[in-house]
Amino acid sequence: MPDAGGSPNTRIDALDALRAAAMLLGVFLHASVAYLHRPVPGLVWLVDDPSPSWAFDLLFWYLHGFRIPLFFLVAGFFAALLCDLRGPRAYLEHRLKRIGGPLLGAALVILPPTYLLWGLSLVGQDIVSWREVLRGSYSDQVLKHDLMGLGHLWFLQYLLIYCLVYFALRRWLPGILSIPSRVRFLDAWWRPFPWVIGTFVILWLRPEVYTIFENRWGPDPWELAYHGLFFFVGTRIHRVRDRLNRLIPTGRWFVVASVAVFPLVFVLLERRMAGDTSPPASTWIFAGATAIFCWLGILGFLGLFMEEYEKISPRVRFVADAAYWIYLVHVFLVGLTQLLIFWAEQSLNIAVPRILSFTLAAGCAFAVGLASYRYVVRYGLVGKWLHGKKVRGEAVDRAAEAAGLS
Repeated sequence: MPDAGGSPNTRIDALDALRAAAMLLGVFLHASVAYLHRPVPGLVWLVDDPSPSWAFDLLFWYLHGFRIPLFFLVAGFFAALLCDLRGPRAYLEHRLKRIGGPLLGAALVILPPTYLLWGLSLVGQDIVSWREVLRGSYSDQVLKHDLMGLGHLWFLQYLLIYCLVYFALRRWLPGILSIPSRVRFLDAWWRPFPWVIGTFVILWLRPEVYTIFENRWGPDPWELAYHGLFFFVGTRIHRVRDRLNRLIPTGRWFVVASVAVFPLVFVLLERRMAGDTSPPASTWIFAGATAIFCWLGILGFLGLFMEEYEKISPRVRFVADAAYWIYLVHVFLVGLTQLLIFWAEQSLNIAVPRILSFTLAAGCAFAVGLASYRYVVRYGLVGKWLHGKKVRGEAVDRAAEAAGLS
């Protein structure tokens, strides 16, 4: 994952682990898409095998509610940390290497086979022709609008934009970023909740930020503003990093509270997706519930990880290092596994339980991702792009050997 670039004694293990977890949860989120009871508007998946239950929908929308905002918040924290350690110019060079390079490389190397795999599935279903797939243009207006874009790489584009904006502010307008020291963000459990207001306003004005996936080559202004809010808050939290431990006592309670609020979010979401024309008041209720749920999840998992990962083991460090690579390649691996299972079901006239298909798809992505990272990526050019140069024989390598990856 895009690392902070600091020396070992400046790294914050809990946030390293949390950032990795936010990326790796994406594997489970995408592995559930094929089995959703109600498809996500705008999200074209290569297999559509709805589960009779709503379990996968609950998993998908719960993770979707706070996972990416959490990632951008932690990314903002590390952006401020890196800028303080190295200065704006070195910070910019580092971000261009760790984010811009992988974004360009993945767009050129990972996206084409991914879209060919999706095309193979669509051709097999007689939805499109190979000619349409190879030219990347579709007569079907839905596919034309929703299929082609950066896919799961969109977050790198947004992150690069935020880092460029932050560099510009630190370099030329540092006064905008200065907040009086008397503003104590984490002095009490209730202090962070004014941030809910900004989240609420954006969701109220544009609820589609949460409810619809738009596959684009360029950023959406509303989504850019929404996720940028969390990145900016992350840079502010860095100013009071010595108070992060104050989230520990309330961490698990915030997570429980997020689970308690989520059913309301889910019910309102389902009504919206079903085309319910409720009074306008339902929009602000949905926006408010979603904003509260999102921040409960963020602050809850921040507290949990600060408590559980004050110092992470070499094995966890290895997985955290591999998370960036796993996220880049997992969509292709998940899709390939699900497509092979679907074809096997059709040809053998069998029915594989959805939970087993889900487990196999996620497990394949993790297994192949970890193994390829260990043997191919970690010490090569790609690994240097992702996280900097690694030295063989580190404790994380010994942990990988103990885990059977060597």
